[in-house]
Amino acid sequence: MKKIFLLLTLIIILILGSIYGLLFTKFGNNIVSSYIERKVNLDQKDVKLKVNDFTLTLNYLNFDAWINDNSKINISGDLSILKKSVDLKYDIKINELSTLKNLTKLEFKGPFSTNGIFIGNEKEAIIQGISDIAQSQTKYYFNLEQFEARNINVQIKNAKIEDLLVLLNKPKYAKGDLNILADIKDANISNLDGMIVLKIINAKINNEVINKEFNQTFTSPISFHSDINALLYPNKAEIKTDLISSIADIFVNKTSIDLLSNKIESDYKIDVKNLSKLEGLFSKKLNGEFSTNGNIKSADDIVEIDGTSNIFESTTKFDTKLKDFKPSSFEFSIENAKLEKLLQMLNEPIYALGDLNIQGDIKNANLDKLDGTISSKITNASIVNEVANTVFKENLQEKVNFDLNVNTNLVPNQAVSKATLQTTLGNLTTQKSVYDFGDKSFDSDYLLNLPSLEKMKNFLKINLRGKMDINGNISNKNDIFLLNGKSNTLGGNLDFNLNNNKLNANLKNVDIQELLNMLAYPKIFDSKGTFVLDYDLLVKKGELKGNLLNGHFLPNDFSMILDKLAKFDLTKEVYETFDINSQINDKVLTSDLLMKSVNTQIDIKDSILDLEQKQIDAKINATIKDKTFVVGVNGETSHPKISFNTKDLIKEEINKQLEKKKDKIEEKLNKVLGGNSEDDKAKKLIENLKFLIK
Repeated sequence: MKKIFLLLTLIIILILGSIYGLLFTKFGNNIVSSYIERKVNLDQKDVKLKVNDFTLTLNYLNFDAWINDNSKINISGDLSILKKSVDLKYDIKINELSTLKNLTKLEFKGPFSTNGIFIGNEKEAIIQGISDIAQSQTKYYFNLEQFEARNINVQIKNAKIEDLLVLLNKPKYAKGDLNILADIKDANISNLDGMIVLKIINAKINNEVINKEFNQTFTSPISFHSDINALLYPNKAEIKTDLISSIADIFVNKTSIDLLSNKIESDYKIDVKNLSKLEGLFSKKLNGEFSTNGNIKSADDIVEIDGTSNIFESTTKFDTKLKDFKPSSFEFSIENAKLEKLLQMLNEPIYALGDLNIQGDIKNANLDKLDGTISSKITNASIVNEVANTVFKENLQEKVNFDLNVNTNLVPNQAVSKATLQTTLGNLTTQKSVYDFGDKSFDSDYLLNLPSLEKMKNFLKINLRGKMDINGNISNKNDIFLLNGKSNTLGGNLDFNLNNNKLNANLKNVDIQELLNMLAYPKIFDSKGTFVLDYDLLVKKGELKGNLLNGHFLPNDFSMILDKLAKFDLTKEVYETFDINSQINDKVLTSDLLMKSVNTQIDIKDSILDLEQKQIDAKINATIKDKTFVVGVNGETSHPKISFNTKDLIKEEINKQLEKKKDKIEEKLNKVLGGNSEDDKAKKLIENLKFLIK
């Protein structure tokens, strides 16, 4: 047993001796200093730490090292390992903190220097010193009990914000001066007592860095200053914050932090005097001012924010919940907002007036689990004609009133809406409008009710009569806009398809009399017709083809004149062939027309019809049986001027009359010429007259 005891004693002595030899002898000190050098210099080509002296005994410590010949670390003084007491002085000057990364494992950059004293023992000690951190004038004092901070006093004057950001290895988001005064009488959380005052002055945002790091477009300089005052109480802190900037002011009267549970409760107020200064943040110019105030609560990973606002001259309330800083739920109401104020804020022309009310209850804001409802109403609204005419190049004369009601259900990844737009011009309703948040697509049915086409004159630039209902579908996906519609109108059917700017429309089996009445043209023809339109909305050009079956003329100026001159009733002719081919250039149609019946043929080449100016210019080549004549039609479409080139008809009528009254004419001519009935002078004169008429 004695041998075992002696052996254990020997082993313990050897271990203690080894530790002592390793830590507290010249040989051991050299090993430690070499280890420190290798640790710092490892994988750092531009860093060279040289330990000039490392002396550690049971009663003394001296550490003297240089980094790259321009940074130094010196710690020296009495160190009693057994008594656990220290009386040290330190002087540290580091030109580049990143050189210590291998040793500190921290991502710090830039210069740092400090010097001071560390005096005391296990029960109580102080650390006191000065520093020029971030080009500041800094003083600090720490009172330690059991080597834990108990009393803290820190004064930092004129620290440079840009240098602090560099120190923390962050981009230089801003520059300015920072002052901090911390006086903590008791740093123990359960007995916490103290205050912290922080001031930021002469500060400016670095637009170039902000724009690059956060993809913004700030151009105007942004200056700010801030005052933060914190009072420390057992287990909690109360903070008052004022942040004044050239774009917005933020006031927090009281922020309470429970230091044990990390729960936070705070009020807030945000004032934006000029929204145009936030253009870089929203990538759109805004106008006017904005203010909101409310409360914030935070516990664990849940943040609740409620507030009120006067946005758009409204009474607005909202309550939102965030989980892991992502929206979880959102409830809001906007009451009695002004539509004109919304347009003004969005920097849009004020082309409408009205009241806006929105109610929203989003129970789950996660797109994959989206759940909620939004109700939007615009009431007592009207178009401001002068502004709308200028902005949209319209010519509105009559006042246009409207109301809009949209009810939206939020479902996973989609917003599904039902909308009703009622106006003095007509009504538009949708039963199911779907916006997909995933592929940003839109798809909707619609029903357009136009009870009086006359009221659409200023929009369509043409006079129309009657009414029309159109229903169809509208969609937009992957930059492809599609619109289709159909209508039972004019005794037939209308259907059309719009693909981006390409329009194809078909009118089938329509009543021509009803079509002429809709176009406010005289009813001169009766038939059933089919038309096909291909039109490019972008270049405003296209083609219109039409075919009319078994049609006939109705009594009109043209048919009556023709009846008098040619003794031919045009209204009794049935035209089995009636083809129209028109080239469209904006509101002007250049047309060819061919009509054939048993006894007639009507051919028109390059006629001009101006729908906007309501003017027509056409040359009609008409053949009735074996007779040909030309008719000109020009002027206003409602009352055009009709001119005839009737030479053949007049010539035929004269010849008929000459033959019919030939004997009487010859008798009178012989008397005038002094001849007799057997003389051929009169006959020759009549033949010469016929020749002149040819």
